[in-house]
Amino acid sequence: MYRAITLLFLLVLGGFPGAGPASAGDPKPEGMFALYEQNRFESIPNYITEDFILLAYSMVVNESVTELEEQVLLPEFKKLVEALMKKLQAVDEPDEAVRADLDFLAVIEALLTGSDGPAGAADAEAAAGELKKIRAAGGLDRSDLLLQRIDYSQFKVRGKYTRSEALGRYFQAMRYAGTALFPVLESRATSVNAEQADRLTARAMALSRLIAGDRQVYRAYQAFQDRLAWLFGPVEDLAVEDYIEVGREMKNAPIQAVRVALQARARKIGRRPVILSAVVDTAGLEPGVTARDVLTGWRFMPQRFTPDSAAFQALVHDRVREYQGEKKPFSLAMIDGRPVKGFPLGLELMALLGSREAENRLQTEGETDYQGYARAAAEARSLLARPSGLPSARLEMINYWLARGRAVQPDDARRLNTCLAFWTWQRYISLLYAKQSHTMAGKGVNLGAERKTAWIEPAAELYLHLENQVQGLMNDLDGDRLEKFLTLLRRCRSIAFKELQGLTPDRGDVGFLNDLDQYLLPLAGGPDQPVVVDVHTEPTSRQVLEEAIGFPRIVTKEIGQVKARGALFTWYEFKQPMNDRLTDPAWRVMLQDHDRIGSLARSPGSGGTGVGK
Repeated sequence: MYRAITLLFLLVLGGFPGAGPASAGDPKPEGMFALYEQNRFESIPNYITEDFILLAYSMVVNESVTELEEQVLLPEFKKLVEALMKKLQAVDEPDEAVRADLDFLAVIEALLTGSDGPAGAADAEAAAGELKKIRAAGGLDRSDLLLQRIDYSQFKVRGKYTRSEALGRYFQAMRYAGTALFPVLESRATSVNAEQADRLTARAMALSRLIAGDRQVYRAYQAFQDRLAWLFGPVEDLAVEDYIEVGREMKNAPIQAVRVALQARARKIGRRPVILSAVVDTAGLEPGVTARDVLTGWRFMPQRFTPDSAAFQALVHDRVREYQGEKKPFSLAMIDGRPVKGFPLGLELMALLGSREAENRLQTEGETDYQGYARAAAEARSLLARPSGLPSARLEMINYWLARGRAVQPDDARRLNTCLAFWTWQRYISLLYAKQSHTMAGKGVNLGAERKTAWIEPAAELYLHLENQVQGLMNDLDGDRLEKFLTLLRRCRSIAFKELQGLTPDRGDVGFLNDLDQYLLPLAGGPDQPVVVDVHTEPTSRQVLEEAIGFPRIVTKEIGQVKARGALFTWYEFKQPMNDRLTDPAWRVMLQDHDRIGSLARSPGSGGTGVGK
């Protein structure tokens, strides 16, 4: 698999003053926690960087979300699917919609339980075929069960969901339940004809009535959706309530009329998706019909709107047109024989959030030299302002650090790197729930000697932002873990505030900072390692955009005659075949090839944008 990997470009931000690799004789730490543990053995004072605090926050939240999934979401999802299947199986003289819905739920149940076949399906052969395609995660193919094209590669278990079989099953089941679209409009662009749209709408109507018709089932379903809304963002698809309301108004009307009414309702209440999380062939769109129209419909477990994904959607073809420059920018793709913008960039997101450093790099590399780019960027900026719970709060914090953090950390490149890596971690955490934007397709303990000094990056206001987020999370996630982290975070902010006043950490503060990694380690679920997450799909070239965290960079801080040592993020952005979406272990194998990784990297200090080719 490794030989088949094609890295067209690799973006690395690094090369900060005071940063560099460990000495030749030192073992290279694979994570920040490993570096701080190495400090302990070598009696080197800790320099607690803002990156380490943000990493710890991300890992604590990730562990809390994982516990929620394992202890609450997975069992609740199983019970919900089982309850709906029982109701469908009890229907006398089931029609085609009921039988097809039973097949759909049987596939989800098989994914959740890990069973060899979809037990209880009305059409065992069709359901088994769908189950096989999901587990194979091969790529673009037509679904006989859902009557449309699906990118099956997205069902490849990756991220933290490779930890256990149960998490892997939950990932595939939830991803399938959130991908399966019951569209209200036929279109050549999605290969769904009118008869198929009728059948899929009838199935969505039947499932909606089934959910709403039982108070206990409806409450469980709604509680599940509400639990995810603040953590991962709101839903932008039509909801059960919309189908019930239209069904009541259009009682006894033909299904074609019901579809028209649902489309009108979606327009009226703003339920046409902004993030186009499916393959749409723009050449097949009928006159007056948009990609948002053909992806309007219902999903059983809808994925979530996040402002960054929405901004990414606005920054690619066909919202951005042909390339007008003379370079070969990273974002370029050939679609229908034209050079257009196929990929969004993390740098673009950071530029929209206030980073002049990112904006300068984009302009230098010709990444903004597309027809209609300025208008698309303005639209993307407005989408970033849309409220979406915790995802919005995190973007606001990034905006603060990029735009106003210079007073604390004057190195623009360092702050940019921090924010890119922090954002990557948040996308890693929300991999299963956040909608992914798509380009429109063309056709034994050694304590060591006492360390008498230590330092923390005095980003007190940044740490306060994190405190506010942790307090908001405590209503939905594991309170004990977050409460302990909040206590540590408050102590960090207190020490940082003293430093801002010109005071050096006292003996108690020094001891706390030098042991902070040990306090955080059990809350973070263990030491960190490099991670990777795909965030955008470009179906014409059959590639995805990967964001990744590599091995940490070393940074030092002089405190009197002593050097404290700390860690900074290393962030990568590159393209990867969509049928070979990377897992964390595969990414870590790639990182071991130091010569290859090094040859693709270019220091931002060299006058370029940090894009390696």
